Amino acid sequence: MILNIEKLIHTGYGLARDSKVYFVPFSIPGEKIEATELTTKKNYAIAKVDKILIKSPYRIEPKCEYFGVCGGCQLQHIDYDEQLNQKALILKETFFKIGKIDTNITNIIYDKPYYYRNRARFKVKNGQIGYVGIDKDFVAIEHCPILSQAINSKISFLKEFVKHFNPSWISLFYSDSTKEYLLKFASSSFISKEKLKKFKEHLAPKDIVNITLVKDEKNNDDIILSIGSLFSFVELLDIKYRVSINSFFQTNLGVVSKFLEYLEKPHYDRVLDDYGGVGLFGLQTAKYSNIVEIADKNKSSCNDAEYSAKLNKLTNVSIYNQSSFLFLKKSLGKHANLLILDPPRSGLSKEEIDLILLSKPDNIWYISCEPSSLARDLSLLSKTYKIKDVYLLDMFPQTYHIESFIKLELL
Repeated sequence: MILNIEKLIHTGYGLARDSKVYFVPFSIPGEKIEATELTTKKNYAIAKVDKILIKSPYRIEPKCEYFGVCGGCQLQHIDYDEQLNQKALILKETFFKIGKIDTNITNIIYDKPYYYRNRARFKVKNGQIGYVGIDKDFVAIEHCPILSQAINSKISFLKEFVKHFNPSWISLFYSDSTKEYLLKFASSSFISKEKLKKFKEHLAPKDIVNITLVKDEKNNDDIILSIGSLFSFVELLDIKYRVSINSFFQTNLGVVSKFLEYLEKPHYDRVLDDYGGVGLFGLQTAKYSNIVEIADKNKSSCNDAEYSAKLNKLTNVSIYNQSSFLFLKKSLGKHANLLILDPPRSGLSKEEIDLILLSKPDNIWYISCEPSSLARDLSLLSKTYKIKDVYLLDMFPQTYHIESFIKLELL
């Protein structure tokens, strides 16, 4: 069949209409293609490109040999400037379709299109490391162009590590500030502390400062045993952050650095940083605010935030290891000049939004990794708040993922 690709949707698929709606991976708006229908759902079908009849001027040769097989990237066939344009269009459409919010996306912050990730998690199968492929098959890799060069340089070591410990997955974090790596893995095999210690001392590179074995359970990275330092440090805009093996930290520090520099820095009396993690935003605002309170349900992240506050001599910071709902509820009596929100993909709960509307902070910074939940939440907040600025943060070039930052101001 012949299809005309109308637009790109959030999954990175091209959308076309014929007798039904078709989603077509690895296509570009404006292209005319020959396609084959692969699967049919209730309201749409998935098709694949057989032949490009009219090619987009934005189509380029993918940089990665695994592109189209590996499931990690969806947009390497599109010129990077056009990737940014398409993401802005998708964000704008999502705002309007779900939140009935009409706004242009003109602030776009980006950095390197390749070699940007400071953390990687590899699946392991039959002694090989790789990723889950598009067809859910395992794809072994030798190199990944969206990982930092520092992590790519350790792939041969990781393959050697696999031979000794038979992991089901391996994660590697790299700090460019300290030039150190933290390695975390899970394995169904019994592993003695003595064996892991000997391996780290005699076979691991010296810049692998920690190797940690964790439980191989969904949403549970409880540590079984660990050799070496459980943390490293990352420095951004004169703040030194401790990052532990089980703490989350942003993976694209180039974009984060540019964004932090770009933000205006007014003086605030009280700042509440909800879903604050290790204090990425909260500790920065503490430099020009009177009181900063950071909350996160991850104990490891809270410990890091507390350590970093002391390390940077920020005596005006308090840390709370509690859920977002509890933090917002307990903060009702404290009027905030700024509330920072960085929730998971699911966004905020209705109960959390109700508490925010009840407490009425003067300003809100909302950091989102999911446009649809963001649009939903903004529609609920819009009766009390107006959107001041919208930023597209391209944290994940070559992928369909869209991160954004919204400034809201009390009406």
